[in-house]
Amino acid sequence: MILTVPLLLCMDLQQEFVAPGRPFADPDGDEISAVCADLIAQARRAGWTVVHAQLHQGGPVIAGHGLTQPIPGCEPRPGEVLLRRAGVSAFAHPDMEGILESSMGAEAYMIGFSAPMSLTSTLYDAEDRRVRLSLVEGAIGGADVGEWAAGDTRALCCDTARRLSRAVTLEAVLSELAGGTPAAAAL
Repeated sequence: MILTVPLLLCMDLQQEFVAPGRPFADPDGDEISAVCADLIAQARRAGWTVVHAQLHQGGPVIAGHGLTQPIPGCEPRPGEVLLRRAGVSAFAHPDMEGILESSMGAEAYMIGFSAPMSLTSTLYDAEDRRVRLSLVEGAIGGADVGEWAAGDTRALCCDTARRLSRAVTLEAVLSELAGGTPAAAAL
């Protein structure tokens, strides 16, 4: 991990959240995965720190029989941080807070799946800890929850992030990756 460079937190980029027929799969999972894979590739080229937070077998969502394999194109690479956690929030892993704190105030952005569960709980935990972390709208996936469609759960997660002043547009992050103003400053 390199200090003072932006950080990209990749949440639950696992096949459980995109495979047809799985209970937490987003029907738009392929499109969202492609956006996430592109962001990861650009972050790597720009020298950002890439952190992967994944649920492991036996965790709260993947109870012993889920598809924990990474989504193709979103796999962790050697030298990147991989946090396997049992809890819903990325902060369920004991190293998460220290990783964000050690970025020395650089921007931190979150993409991935499990809206509104893992993504929202991670945002609330970041708020409680007063560490930088913004949700990248347009790079998150959700699931059908009760009467709510996946699009509704994504919208709820984005609305929560906006109310916490922790939302950033995909376009702003892409601009920052291209050498523009930090996305969080553009809000």
